[in-house]
This record gives sequence, structure tokens and C-alpha cells, in this order.
Amino acid sequence: MNARIITFALVAAALAAGAGRVTAAAADKAADVIAAARKAIGDKKLDGLKTLSVEASMQRNVNTMQMASEIELLLELPDRYVRTESSSGPMAMAGGAMTVGFNGDKVIRPANASFAAGGGMVIRMGPGGPMPGGGEKLSPEEQERADKQMLRSYRTEISRLMLGWFGAAHPALNAQYTYAGEAESPDGKADVIDVKNADGFSARLFVDQQTHLPLMVTYQAPQPRVITAGGPMRAGAAPGGERREMSDEERKKAREAAEQQIQELQKQPPAMAEFTIFFDDWREVGGVKFPHKLRRAVAGATNEEWTINKVKVNPKIDAKKFEG
Repeated sequence: MNARIITFALVAAALAAGAGRVTAAAADKAADVIAAARKAIGDKKLDGLKTLSVEASMQRNVNTMQMASEIELLLELPDRYVRTESSSGPMAMAGGAMTVGFNGDKVIRPANASFAAGGGMVIRMGPGGPMPGGGEKLSPEEQERADKQMLRSYRTEISRLMLGWFGAAHPALNAQYTYAGEAESPDGKADVIDVKNADGFSARLFVDQQTHLPLMVTYQAPQPRVITAGGPMRAGAAPGGERREMSDEERKKAREAAEQQIQELQKQPPAMAEFTIFFDDWREVGGVKFPHKLRRAVAGATNEEWTINKVKVNPKIDAKKFEG
């Protein structure tokens, strides 16, 4: 990332305490900033965007562990989205890939063992997948609640990206935009837009006053707490240091240990943190400017770095991609 974006990130915190009451003038100013941003990104080409595909390489850091992933994002407006992540390393998902998203109000559930447990926790089973003998099947009522939570989560996630890509959240959120003020630095100024909806979505979009391109999106969320339970191999477990699969008994014990950790963590309120998504290296693709570098930070520490490898504007997307 360039020094200018880092500088804006440092002054952003000073603005967080100064949010004023929503006024018509603040809404009008926000509309002007958003209109200028969308014109800079692609103007009428952006207005005509119906589908988008993005392929990216991502490096994620979780505590001392690292995971490399290849990501494909498919978006079809007004209400279809799917994300497929294929990973490697100690934090890799079962089967090497995970697909999530939504098709209207129908959630596309992950088919393997990486899932959210609420309160900012993420439980990742090792590459061998969910371990037998642990956990019970959700009741229809529990599954319905879980699906609603996942749908809200996936719409929130793509909206944060869309704010940085297009200057607008996903239409399903029915978000409102208000002008929050300016962020200043020796390199220049950024207009800051508050983005909220009635369902609790809240984020801030920073737009460069000179280029009118989005610089970053910030938001408050529970800091992730990760539990890794089991993996398919154990180094040195066999003669000669060969790697072997865990037995069913070993998987069961690992699952029980993870569930005990979950119960302990659920007794503790999640710590909230400031999340920041930086957008950089803008290039034109199909008449629309798109950022080819993305960095996500939690409490000032980088935990994800994306390199965008391929972007397609208004590609034809197979409807089966959204079937889950």
C-alpha cells in the first residue's frame, strides 16, 4: 500500500468520535460525494454493471499461522453472490475449498467445516474435515436462525467490498448515506461517508477528494477468535517420520477439546475491534476502474492481503454457480 493510504488510516480514528446528527444537508453532501466517486470509477459504464467476476490470490495471517488462498467472487445484481475460496497451509479448509453466498433470500451454506459460531468466533476443522462423533444436527428452527444469520453476514461482507469498489453497498441492505466530515493528512484530504441501515449495518467510506476514488472502508466488529481442531495428517506419527491420517478416536478427542474451548469462549464477551479495508492500485477493466490491491487490517495489524488477478465486467455467469 502507498504511504498516502497509510496516513489517512492514522487520522481516521480522530474522526470516529465526531459523528454529528443526520441532517438533510449531510445526506445531500454524501450523495454528491458518492456521485463523484461513481463517475470517477466508471460513470455510465458503472451504472450499467449487472454482473462481475473477480479472481484473487490472498494471504491470511491468524496469530502465528498463515494461509494462502485463491478466491473467486461472482456477483449478479440485484441479489446473487457467491464466493469460493480454495486454500492451503495449516488453516486450510476441508477438501481445500469453501463456497458461501446467497441467491435472493436463500443462503448458500459452506459445505465443509469452516463456520462461524457467533461472538466473533471462527472454528476451522483441519483439512480432514469435520470429525465424527461431535456436534448434533440443528433443529429446523435452529437451522432457520443460522441461515438468517449467515445471509446477513454474507450481505454485509459483500457490501463492505462494494463500498470500496463502486461507492455503494449491496442494494439488499437499503443503506442510507450521510456526510461525516473530512479526514486530513499532509498528502491531502478525504471525504468520509457514514453508511448505515435499519438492520444494524454500519461502515465508513473514505473517498479521496482529489481523485474521487475510494481509499478505505472502516467498521467495528468482534475480533475473530479462532479454534483449530484436528487435521488430516500428523508429522512423525508413523515410523520414519511419515505423515498419516488421524484416527476416528483422535478426531473425536480433538473435537471434544475444541467444543470445550468454544463453551469457555462463549462465556466471555467478544472484544470489539476496528477493521479497515484498504483499496489501491486502480486499473481500468471494461471501462470501469477497479482496485487490484486490497488489504484488511484488524486493530491496525494486517491480517489479509489480496492481489486481484482477473476482473470481468458484465460476464455471462452460469446460473448453476448460485445453486450452492
